[in-house]
Amino acid sequence: MNKAKIIGIAFLILLIFVAAGCAEIGSQTQISAPVVVQPAATPQESTGLVPVDKPKSVVILNSYEPDYWATVDENKGIIDGLATIGFKEGENITITRLYMNTKTINNTHEKMEAIAQDMVNQTLAAIPDLIFITDDDALVHVGSKLLDFTDHPVVFSGINGDPTSPNYTAYGPLVTSLSDNTKPVTGILERTQFKPGFELLKEIYPNAQTALFITDNSSVSELVLKDAGGEAELDHVALDVVKKVSTDSYEEIQSLVLEYQDKVDAIVLFLAFTIVDSQGRHVPEKEVVRWWVQNNRLPGVAFWNVLSEEGILVGSIVDMEQQGFHAGLRGGRILLGELPYRMPIVDPVANKIALNLARADQIKADIPFSLLKQADIVHLKMSAYPEYQIATE
Repeated sequence: MNKAKIIGIAFLILLIFVAAGCAEIGSQTQISAPVVVQPAATPQESTGLVPVDKPKSVVILNSYEPDYWATVDENKGIIDGLATIGFKEGENITITRLYMNTKTINNTHEKMEAIAQDMVNQTLAAIPDLIFITDDDALVHVGSKLLDFTDHPVVFSGINGDPTSPNYTAYGPLVTSLSDNTKPVTGILERTQFKPGFELLKEIYPNAQTALFITDNSSVSELVLKDAGGEAELDHVALDVVKKVSTDSYEEIQSLVLEYQDKVDAIVLFLAFTIVDSQGRHVPEKEVVRWWVQNNRLPGVAFWNVLSEEGILVGSIVDMEQQGFHAGLRGGRILLGELPYRMPIVDPVANKIALNLARADQIKADIPFSLLKQADIVHLKMSAYPEYQIATE
């Protein structure tokens, strides 16, 4: 994409932005509001806080670290969802936040299981009226124990696996059915959609035929690719995925990217959150993406906004804040007295289209204006490579 075209598109984005009455202008531009499927309005939405004799006790048990992007987004969504129903921290609820730190510290199934009982004890010590659980690691290792031995209501979000699968936990399925559940649990499934992402890439590169697919060896990669059917879906996307590699080796990723520059038309980095180098050092995904965009001239697809923001060209992304928001809405309804059994486990959150125009400029990708108009999120910089600037001349 030439400089003049990039500048013209950026100007058009600003026009669209102003016309839509948006208030945020920065390195990320939200062109349209997220798709939100909400339950019918309740009286509390219009009258303010729900009156309570004493504040309700809420626990948010997180799989990942406090500063991990999905944790931050889901927690914000949960708080906003609760507030929509009429529950606000410091007013009529108290919140205890717990973290399993499974991305960096407790990053094996053995380590997760070793701390699971301590997480159960800390959760119960809060005497919770409601428990939120974010992402699979905490649900598999801690949520399953809580549901087997207590009757505290649980609402989960960000779940990639199939909780009805006999292999979902070490004890069997978490629930027997998504719609007819006998345990005090409900929640929001997170479903990565590979087909739309590759179709977006095909819109930009209609002649592209082949792709290399790389991901880490994390529990999330395993759940998405194996348990949730992602690996089979990759056999039916718009490009021929000639090779799929799961590795935590930084050097192997670098070698593959360089080797395949002239062998495929695209290289997809799915997840890079458990990468280590040859010295055993954990390599943050932002560092991985920085090397990626500096040394890889081929386009790729993102499935989470953090990777799109860091520098991946185009994305069909899961909105983790909306995952949390829907969980928060359900949690608020439970605090009002509704039974979690009557809330089917669903995936109500539509994926968003994301573009990174700085990456487009860098690799000279010609983004159709029709695709630009569809985009929900447009990044004007690569946060993993902020020195790269779209030329203004």
